[in-house]
Amino acid sequence: AGQPILVDFTAEWCAICQVNKRVALENSEVLAMLKEKGATVLLADWTDQNAKVGAGLAEFGRAAVPLYLIYGRDPAQPPEVLPQTLTPGIVLDALKKL
Repeated sequence: AGQPILVDFTAEWCAICQVNKRVALENSEVLAMLKEKGATVLLADWTDQNAKVGAGLAEFGRAAVPLYLIYGRDPAQPPEVLPQTLTPGIVLDALKKL
């Protein structure tokens, strides 16, 4: 729909996911940039190893979480795949490209 999207493939039992959430995804600068860009955050919760979330991970060659994707405004373009360990700077740099 022409709206940027951050997809957070995560699980409650994933330690890296929880650290990334606290350190980077819930960072005030990151939250402000998401709002400024009009981005939506979608949570793909793999806590119960849901088959649909598993299929989404497999689509990007992953067998487990975390996986972070940023889709730009053009749905024809592939998403940017962020590293498994996030910092606020990594997320902000990706969002600035939108």
